[in-house]
Amino acid sequence: GQKQINVQGLAEMSRQPVSPNHFPGRNAQTEQAAGMTNVSRGHNASAAVADLQRLIAIGPSREDWQTELEAETARRSGTPHVVAVASANVALHCVLAACNLKAEDEVIIPAYLPPSIPEVIRQFNAHPILVDINAESAHVDVDQVADAVTDRTRAVVAVDIAGLPVDTQQLAHLCRRHHLLLINDALTQSPGIGTRGIHDAEVRIYHCGSEETNLLSAGALICTADDGLVARLRQEIAPLDDLTGESQRWDAKRSLHYADRMTELAAVWQLAAFGKARDAWRRRCQIALSYTAAFSCRREFQVPHERSNANHTWLNYPLRLNLQHLGVTRDDFSSELRRRGVSVTVPCLPVNLMPHYQKRYGVAAETYPVARNEFLRRVCLPIDARMSDSDIDRVVDTVMNFADELLARRTMAAETR
Repeated sequence: GQKQINVQGLAEMSRQPVSPNHFPGRNAQTEQAAGMTNVSRGHNASAAVADLQRLIAIGPSREDWQTELEAETARRSGTPHVVAVASANVALHCVLAACNLKAEDEVIIPAYLPPSIPEVIRQFNAHPILVDINAESAHVDVDQVADAVTDRTRAVVAVDIAGLPVDTQQLAHLCRRHHLLLINDALTQSPGIGTRGIHDAEVRIYHCGSEETNLLSAGALICTADDGLVARLRQEIAPLDDLTGESQRWDAKRSLHYADRMTELAAVWQLAAFGKARDAWRRRCQIALSYTAAFSCRREFQVPHERSNANHTWLNYPLRLNLQHLGVTRDDFSSELRRRGVSVTVPCLPVNLMPHYQKRYGVAAETYPVARNEFLRRVCLPIDARMSDSDIDRVVDTVMNFADELLARRTMAAETR
């Protein structure tokens, strides 16, 4: 019995057709000739720059683009306060400083997250406390967070994975009970698409980015409903010249090469990216629906987890491999797909599998078995909004054909025993 897949919400999001005019740089013949490697990554920088130039020409009369970006992000995300900063690391550093994190304090984090997060925590001489993840969602396990809370715990970091928003309701309740700050790192989700609103114990960080190019896309957006916290955040991003006498903050910022404020150019770029975000998301929903319909009926695969009360933004499509039915490792499977022209990727390496962090934190691969096992069975299929229907069919056919070949190989081997 295969697990029943609920795709109703996904289907509703994908009903509206997406106009190709929203992706003017697309050239179907060129992309087909270049293969799926190019289709899976945005590569039309010239079109992106043209969009940027148009926005600058018709932009607001005032010169403060960061203020314009913060106001637009607040409107889209449904949060009262937004602060634009130079990067996601800057955002996390400012939030931790604003909540007065001190040496020997603890911040609970999942083992499955970008490795820069524990490094920012260590800048305060504080301790990142790793916990395992939930197998279905790959989000931090709430029960393990509850077990890890001590008198020195000051915050919890929860990271959205592959575009699936963290269900912060339970976490926010836990954090309120223990007077902790909940930091939701939403990665590159576009504000207002995955989730709207914010819990009173929560800060959400959005990474600024675009499907078309990484050019000029540096920056991050901090969202909060806490009036006192936003005032302290504004203080944190004050020019370094204003920090005279505060040597600890100066040294921390200088050691990380922080320029706290988002640049005007990056703010303009992010405003331009907002204009295409919803249409790009709808197209990714259509692609995800096609993948889910194709792969959910095969015992070799498990399709991505979804939540009924939040929109999956499909930053990638993490297909979970049932390796016992395929008879190969994840790396062998992904290498063969790439050889056949499908540019699959693998998720970021969990902290407990990185030799540097194994030595630093005294952990082993087996310390967080769910994070290890999920990493070793996941591949991310291309899900770029500019993919054509024929591109999608080619990905599905390539994956299915290879799975069929592996099944035939295993059947033949069993018959010869």
